[in-house]
Amino acid sequence: MAGTSTGTPITPAGISALLRIDFRRVYYEVGEDRAREYPLWCNVDDMEWTPQTDKQMAGLTSMGEKPVGERFRVDNPLLGGTKEWVPRPYGKAVELTFEGWRDENYGIMETLVSEMSKAGYEREEIDAHSAINNAFDTAFPGFTSGEALCGDHVGQDGVTRRNRPTVDVGFSVTGLQQMILHYHSLTNERGRRMRMAPQMCLIHPNNLFTAREILGSGSKPFTTDNEMNSLVAEDLTYMAGHYLTSLTAWFGLAAKGVHDIQFLWRDMPSFDMFDDPWTRNAIATAYQRHTRGEWAAWRGTYGSNP
Repeated sequence: MAGTSTGTPITPAGISALLRIDFRRVYYEVGEDRAREYPLWCNVDDMEWTPQTDKQMAGLTSMGEKPVGERFRVDNPLLGGTKEWVPRPYGKAVELTFEGWRDENYGIMETLVSEMSKAGYEREEIDAHSAINNAFDTAFPGFTSGEALCGDHVGQDGVTRRNRPTVDVGFSVTGLQQMILHYHSLTNERGRRMRMAPQMCLIHPNNLFTAREILGSGSKPFTTDNEMNSLVAEDLTYMAGHYLTSLTAWFGLAAKGVHDIQFLWRDMPSFDMFDDPWTRNAIATAYQRHTRGEWAAWRGTYGSNP
């Protein structure tokens, strides 16, 4: 019904200070919002329908011997679990009474409309980072129930593989060496060796200076000699993630399109402004619908949570 809302309209009494005309300016904020971070490391795509479901399949084992005169041995792919992707709707509105809109002098409605856009950006980042911020939580699974993104994974061949240190280690030369060796030892669901390499380290800003010392120098870090930094050849980049909730957890990710952390859009942000005919209140709305950042397959990710 027109004229109803789930919040309280902004009235002249609520913005009485902005009805005055003796302010030189209304101080709002200094600085700019951060550019979107999650598209730099997360796979972002559109959903043409909803919900969507992924299905896991493992291919064939390595080729065995075929003795002379005997029949070929038949091999079959293995079908694994499923992963369902469901978008979530988000929205926000601001409502300013006609009298408030008519009498205020500093463009509050324009400012608040801009704020809704910024609030949407923040929601994108929070949701896209869900996979990373829940990477060690078994209640946030991929194809297999009870498996965290970073931890033990029982393959369709029955082999347990792990993309987390046996003993968690902080972001360090030792930790990065363990992560790199993990990628070198990767096998697929049928035990075949894989070629996959880490490309980016995703860290909390608290580890920014450590990352510069370890990855930004051609010399061995934390020493006074001129030994070569053994990590230089790996050509790793790093990114300080401002939406990571753990101060110490860090991650080594393969390239986008290789790892499987996904953020899917069903409805891109849309904005509308209209006047309520029953009250003449000015109303602005913002709406968007997308999944959280989630994952189906774990390969291409590595994490430690000391």
